[in-house]
Amino acid sequence: MLTILLRVALVATLIVAAILGHLAKLLFGFDAGLLVLIGVLLGLQTAVPLGALGLSARGFLNVAPFERRWLASAREVFEFWRAFVVLMPFESFWMSEDKPLAPGKGDLPIVLVPGYACNRALWFDLKRDLEEAGRQVAAVTFAWPFADIDLLARQLDQHIARVREQTGAAEILLVGHSMGGLVARAWLARHGGAGVAGLITLATPHHGARLAKFAPGPNGRQMEPASPWLAALNAQEPPVPAHAFWSGRDEFISPPESARLSGAAETCAPLYGHYSLLRHPDVLQKLLSASAAPAPVLAAPVQDAQIQEAPSQDTPVQEPPAQETQPA
Repeated sequence: MLTILLRVALVATLIVAAILGHLAKLLFGFDAGLLVLIGVLLGLQTAVPLGALGLSARGFLNVAPFERRWLASAREVFEFWRAFVVLMPFESFWMSEDKPLAPGKGDLPIVLVPGYACNRALWFDLKRDLEEAGRQVAAVTFAWPFADIDLLARQLDQHIARVREQTGAAEILLVGHSMGGLVARAWLARHGGAGVAGLITLATPHHGARLAKFAPGPNGRQMEPASPWLAALNAQEPPVPAHAFWSGRDEFISPPESARLSGAAETCAPLYGHYSLLRHPDVLQKLLSASAAPAPVLAAPVQDAQIQEAPSQDTPVQEPPAQETQPA
């Protein structure tokens, strides 16, 4: 469903661009259709993250030297544009149907949970890198991404059950981006931590986001800072080891500290945004280390010369010869 909505948005953008291009030809006497199309596509997809940044992350420009902070902003705009124009509208092209995971591998299977208004194509790069490293990965797409988070957690339960059935693994690793981290926490609150080795959240609004008031759907209301649902979820810490990645310049999570999780280890990436955080090198390394099978403990080799048999009870023990005392 989300894929259809994103494609409709792209078609609407093309129609607007065509109309503007025709008007430009009437007014200025030249055909500017292609230029208008590029301008509209880039303009809309640039305005959204920058507008969100201006509304939610006040003072973000002071976190780094001029060159680095604007480079970081450009990277975030590019990742946003790539996600919502290139990857997610064409999910079936980039992400073929998941093949059944193979049983018996030692590493933990990884379940990737997308965030608000996102599908599994968001994980394209990270899933590819994890699979190239030998990990088994399942990326989730929800039937309706604007639903109640508890309902999404029930959908997640079906995916987790399928992963466990296919792999036979005793434990899995849960990874959630943005709202996906809340979905994973809601699942853990319902089912407990049995069979889950850990939880890793990326730019998740654990304490709400100011921009959630503009988000349609029940899950938008649940992500507001004063949400009773969020307060109930935060009344308990995750029942498994958790690690939270957060950014000091997240354009959608404000205040940025909202992405920190009580009782969890954390990594702050001050020069990464809400979507570019997925490409942070520490994220891949953390997922690889957290999902790695424990190394076998090998006993130290014992040399033959060090092995000494204790005398049996049937063998007489020879006393050392007594030393004679010489007369003075």
